[in-house]
Amino acid sequence: MSPRARSVRRARARAAAAPGARAPEAAAVPAGPPVRWPWAWPALVALATLAAFWPALGHRFLDWDDAMNLVDNPAFRGLGWSNLRWMFTTTLAGHWIPLTWISFGLDYLLWGMDPFGYHLTNVLLHAATAAVFYLVARHLLRLAMGGPERRLSIGALAAAMFFALHPMRVESVAWVTERRDVLSGLLFLLAILAYLKSARAPEGRRRWLVLSLACFVLAAMAKAIVMALPVILIVLDVYPLRRLPARGGAWTGPAARAVWIEKIPYLIVALATALMAGYALHAHGGMVADLPLATRLGAAMYGVAFYVRKTLIPIDVAPMYQMAARFDPTDGPILASAAGVLALTALLIWQRRRWPAGLAVWVTYLGLIAPVSGIVQSGPQLVAARYSYLSCLGMAVLVGGGVCWLLARAEAWSRVPRSGRIAGPAVVCLVGVGLAVLTWPLVWVWRDSRSLWEYAVRLEPDSPLARGNLGFAYLNEGRLQDAERETRAALRLAPEWELGQQNLAAVLARQERYVEAGEARAQLGYLLLKHGKYDDAVALFQKEVTVRPTDAAAHNNLGAALLLRGDVEAAIAHFEECLRLDPGHDKARRNLAAARRRR
Repeated sequence: MSPRARSVRRARARAAAAPGARAPEAAAVPAGPPVRWPWAWPALVALATLAAFWPALGHRFLDWDDAMNLVDNPAFRGLGWSNLRWMFTTTLAGHWIPLTWISFGLDYLLWGMDPFGYHLTNVLLHAATAAVFYLVARHLLRLAMGGPERRLSIGALAAAMFFALHPMRVESVAWVTERRDVLSGLLFLLAILAYLKSARAPEGRRRWLVLSLACFVLAAMAKAIVMALPVILIVLDVYPLRRLPARGGAWTGPAARAVWIEKIPYLIVALATALMAGYALHAHGGMVADLPLATRLGAAMYGVAFYVRKTLIPIDVAPMYQMAARFDPTDGPILASAAGVLALTALLIWQRRRWPAGLAVWVTYLGLIAPVSGIVQSGPQLVAARYSYLSCLGMAVLVGGGVCWLLARAEAWSRVPRSGRIAGPAVVCLVGVGLAVLTWPLVWVWRDSRSLWEYAVRLEPDSPLARGNLGFAYLNEGRLQDAERETRAALRLAPEWELGQQNLAAVLARQERYVEAGEARAQLGYLLLKHGKYDDAVALFQKEVTVRPTDAAAHNNLGAALLLRGDVEAAIAHFEECLRLDPGHDKARRNLAAARRRR
């Protein structure tokens, strides 16, 4: 072959292999022989995933939501009619996730309350999700880049390994409560896979669409974050399926109209999911709606940048990134994150014709992260590793595309025939091993509550929740001095944390320091009254009176709570009892006068 012919051939190979390039026609670049044992690749992904997360099978339930959801919750134990009715109607912890509850009920029938079985289900679901993602990534790479099947398989393998073995996946897999992530993730990817097949198989299109929609409905019943699926499907229709033109002005033509009509059922499911998620949050009282708009926008910008940064540099992945009590959206890290997000968005829009894959991945990422970005704040976290489970799938596909592009360049320039057959899989395996080396010790961190929160405090020492949870773990182990130290540290960081005051009272009572424990419970009661939780305050002070009926201060506290709740006569009775026990109690005398005026 002449030098000029070799040069032309190499140029064609580079053009065909460029990430995000238009898929070549079948006649232009021969696909080559089919890959032998095509199911060996997804099986390899699943086995590598099982190996990386195998230590989780020996983990315990955690005091962090596992206790509330499973250990202390008899309602999910079984699949009888009463159990199923509860699963489909409960909004426990601010979530409507009946399919996830059904999976827990099945675990209970198989394993009872042995945590081994619950962790096994999580790990198996994640391994299955990784295998399905391999198939999705291979479809997308074939559509976007074309080329030999073996090269596409290696690229898809790289994408699946990057997703499945990344340290950011540990929270979703090793924490039983996050079953909703791995279950919804599997169904979400099955919905996308069926949709991709519908676009490539006109004769069975309706059947694949029905299957895709059914998987979407089930995924929404596992976790509401999948509500962004219609956005992802529209992006796929633009690129790489090219069923919609890149120019938005041409989206109303006859050809595009059919694409929009088939999205209507998906949009209905997404809207219903969003409404149900909002109702569940409101019913649970977990929605924080009083944050200023600037704070929410700042938190959202920080989160968008955070998940990209941690995906690229997965070091020191903490289980809790708590929002600061005085969150300032003008702080340097927040402004830098916002600037980075806006600059990257502008760059990808500018380069959309040259690199459409970049903009497609960015839009899908923003769509998936939006429900948990902080625009509607729920819970104490600023960001959380579990929120990257679905949102960072597109980044993994880009990794697979980059591997395909590098393999094509290596094959075009290498003087050794078929060198990519060995080098490609070897490089992918090395990357997988590197990620597993980071993931394996992090999986061990989640083995029990004390290990988890000691690690969290080491990474985030100014997190009141991390220190308070560590104190509670020490309390359960009987390490009372350590428990008091961490609980007081948490209250110094968050003086009005009600649960922290409750834990401190419990720690002091276990040390038989009853006077100090009573003072801690009184402080908790004042916080409840300050926040308008009158019923909780009355119940707390009633326990104090029951335990210490001759304590004048306990009667005064209960009387104050009753008066604020509107029970004037009962309040007067306790103020009078306080003054009978301690005639010089000035606060009770003033409270009694106020109560009589109210009467």
